[in-house]
Amino acid sequence: MKTLRKFLLCLILCSSPTVNFAQPLNLVTAYELALEHDADLHAAYNQLLSSKEVKPQALADLLPNINASARSDEVRQESESSFSGSGKNTEQFRDEGFSISLRQPLFNWAYLTRFKQATKQVSKAEINYQLAEQALILRLTQRYMAALQAEVNLKLADDDVKAFTRQLEQAKVRFDVGLVAITDVHDAQARYDLAIATQIAAHDTLYSAQEALREIIQANTFTLTPLAPSFPLAAPEPNKIGHWETNAANNNLALKMARHDVSIAKKDIDINRSGHYPTVDIVASHQYSETGGGSFGTGFRNESDRLGVELNLPLFAGGKTSSKTRQAAFNHQQSLDVLQSLQRTTLRETRDAFRGVTTNLKRVNALKQAIISNKSSLDANEAGLDVGTRTIVDVLNAQSNLSRAKLELNEAKINYILSILNLKHSAGSLSKADLETINHWLEH
Repeated sequence: MKTLRKFLLCLILCSSPTVNFAQPLNLVTAYELALEHDADLHAAYNQLLSSKEVKPQALADLLPNINASARSDEVRQESESSFSGSGKNTEQFRDEGFSISLRQPLFNWAYLTRFKQATKQVSKAEINYQLAEQALILRLTQRYMAALQAEVNLKLADDDVKAFTRQLEQAKVRFDVGLVAITDVHDAQARYDLAIATQIAAHDTLYSAQEALREIIQANTFTLTPLAPSFPLAAPEPNKIGHWETNAANNNLALKMARHDVSIAKKDIDINRSGHYPTVDIVASHQYSETGGGSFGTGFRNESDRLGVELNLPLFAGGKTSSKTRQAAFNHQQSLDVLQSLQRTTLRETRDAFRGVTTNLKRVNALKQAIISNKSSLDANEAGLDVGTRTIVDVLNAQSNLSRAKLELNEAKINYILSILNLKHSAGSLSKADLETINHWLEH
């Protein structure tokens, strides 16, 4: 079933650069679309493929280098003797030969170090691709949730417009019969006008959020699956910040890449310093040449073989080798500084994400109660308005408080989800399985 779904998805994607979805779009489906279209992920993959070619290139420098050449010439020779008076003589003869040579490095520190460095570069590229996958999960979820939040904002704005329209109409009726002052009408009108402005802004925010999501998934039209009214909210497991700090220090992918940068920079120092070292090669060759005919007889043949060891010792390069070695050392120190800065940033982000989970968990529970309280307050103020113990301003304030509590509750839920993902991203453990877990928190 899963294979069939992927095949159909691929068929749709291949038929058009963008797709349309009649059915509600969930996180997992959006992620599958993003995998097909995300340019950053594709760039990371191609970088990985490119980096993998560095290793065989470095290995080739350590293997025998064999070259062969051949020639075959037809030579036209003119000669003239001033003594014999015989005039010009023209002869043609063949000149041909071939050679084959082999060079096998025995000791070349630069070649050996480049091979070791290439292994590090491949590992770094693999980590970079994993990091791109995690970044895509995080970026997709952020934009998906931003679009969901924008939809909630618009719905609440629409509800406010309806509520304030009703309150404005009631205020005008009450003013006409002398139950309220004109200031109540003005207050209701002001809240209504503000609600209209908020509604307009909410429409624009929703459009921008959908465009941001559309950029990743390349779908023209879609309907998002909203969050379920309730889903399980729990503290991080384990609920110990030290555990997550340790995981981040050891497993954060950006830190792993930075450590590889340090190792690669250290190898650069060795490579450049090797310019002071001798190189030793085994060299072997076989040469054959033959010349036929000509003025000097029937020709001659020459054949030779060579086998030996060649030592090259650099003596003076104008200080270039020493300068490049110092430059590499500075680059290595720079990579260490970058690593140290990234370690501090990662630690801070891990702590922020951990606190984000626990804080938003508490906010969700508190805001659920706040909605109940504000709904009761609105009902009480509306009833009080009917009997004259409350003013229209009291009702308007209660309505605004209720809308704000609903808005903040949805924000807290989304921030809770994003904090979980950020925490796992900092710890280097974010995966599609986490996305699938959140997908279960959507309405089904």
